[in-house]
Parts: sequence; C-alpha cells; structure tokens
Amino acid sequence: MKLAACLFTLALIQPPPAPAIVDAPTVKVLTGLTVPEFEAEMQRMTQALGASCGTCHARGNFASETNPRKAVARRMLEMTRAINQQFFPDYKPEEGTSRLGRISCFTCHQGELHPKAPPAL
Repeated sequence: MKLAACLFTLALIQPPPAPAIVDAPTVKVLTGLTVPEFEAEMQRMTQALGASCGTCHARGNFASETNPRKAVARRMLEMTRAINQQFFPDYKPEEGTSRLGRISCFTCHQGELHPKAPPAL
C-alpha cells in the first residue's frame, strides 16, 4: 500500500511530457517548432495576411504541393528568416509572439494579402 502511494505521488510530481516537435516531410521552413508553436505560427500568418488556410494550402490536404501560393509563402518565410538572422540575431521572442523573429509576416502585410506599399514621399 505504501509503495502504491509513493508511486502515485511520484506520478503526480513528474513534469508533463514535452510537446512533440513537428516532423513532417512537407514542413520545410518552419522546422524545430512544437506542434502548438507551429499551429500558432500558422494562425499568425492567416491573421497577418487577412487570409484563410486555403489561400496557400489545397483544401482538405494541407500536405499537398498543388497550390502555387504555398511555394511563395515558403520563399517569404525564408526571406523573413534571412532578415531576422542578419539584422536581429540576438532577438528573443516574448511568450505569445511569433517564433519567426522580430520581423514577421505582419511587418509588411499588416492584414492584407499583398504587402502594403510604402507611403508616397
């Protein structure tokens, strides 16, 4: 009985398992993120672009490569990553913010599908 109580107590104080890292062959740019981080980044992208998942993904098949906008989105993510690595290498995102870095999709798109043009001088 005491052994069972000890085992039960140990089970209660064990830390929860770490969230799984997204590991799919179709995920080529947003690698190294946990499933919740990945899902949050995808939601941030839809908000930053004022778009839906179907803007870049084939409806009903997120892994499909048939939508050409998916390749464009990857290039934009690669560009964003390069900018952040070059200009903000020491940036540490706060909890609840984009893991992409200081510069994110919203920086240019601000809720629009196409980046906003700079104001005329």
